[in-house]
Amino acid sequence: MNHKTVLLFISIIFAQVGVCQIAEKDPYGRDLKSLTLNKRGPNQDKYSHFFLSYGFVSGLDNDSSEVIFGKSGSFSVGYLWKWRLAKWSEIGFDIAYHRSAYHIVQDSTKTIPTAQPHKKEKLVFNSIMTSPFIRFKLVNKIHSNGTFIDLGGFAGWQYDVRHKTLENNPNPGSDKTRTINTRLDYKRDYTYGVLARVGFNRFVFYGRYRLSDLFTDESGLKELPLYEFGMRIGIHQ
Repeated sequence: MNHKTVLLFISIIFAQVGVCQIAEKDPYGRDLKSLTLNKRGPNQDKYSHFFLSYGFVSGLDNDSSEVIFGKSGSFSVGYLWKWRLAKWSEIGFDIAYHRSAYHIVQDSTKTIPTAQPHKKEKLVFNSIMTSPFIRFKLVNKIHSNGTFIDLGGFAGWQYDVRHKTLENNPNPGSDKTRTINTRLDYKRDYTYGVLARVGFNRFVFYGRYRLSDLFTDESGLKELPLYEFGMRIGIHQ
């Protein structure tokens, strides 16, 4: 390759660079990069964020008389992913740690998990859950999730279920005694159901209906409440 060919090759490269710079330069002096729409954001093609939620189990069923309402509830922390399908619809899913605690009424009709009364008693379900959903956007905003409705379902692995009791002065020389029973043979390992959510950017109100049973058929135990209502807070802009 002679020196003329090398000079021609270098000239072509600089010409291409110059064309690119001219193409990127705006005749009005604007920064075109700052005006380019980012494809990742709360109301863009894809987005993900952490969230926290707290809810209460509901007494809409007649079979929930053994639970103390207002005290029985749930807590979860997780991460959500979503993708845009069209201007007014998105799909996504989340993965979360979910903890629900059912405080049992202590009276003569008590049957869960036994008829034995205690000072206090509760069943705690620790689960890892995933929730796929489809989102319908009601109000779109550039830097916000806007207003939306989610419809979907949930499924989870109940990896740790505990039966906790509290007694006052059961033994001489003691004030209180707490017991924790684990590896319960009357609980199911998996749970699933349907859900709906109404969101206003980071604030989301949700309702869940459990389709699965918490206890095995062999246990003969009455089921705990099927409904859960609460609020979720998205940790994002």
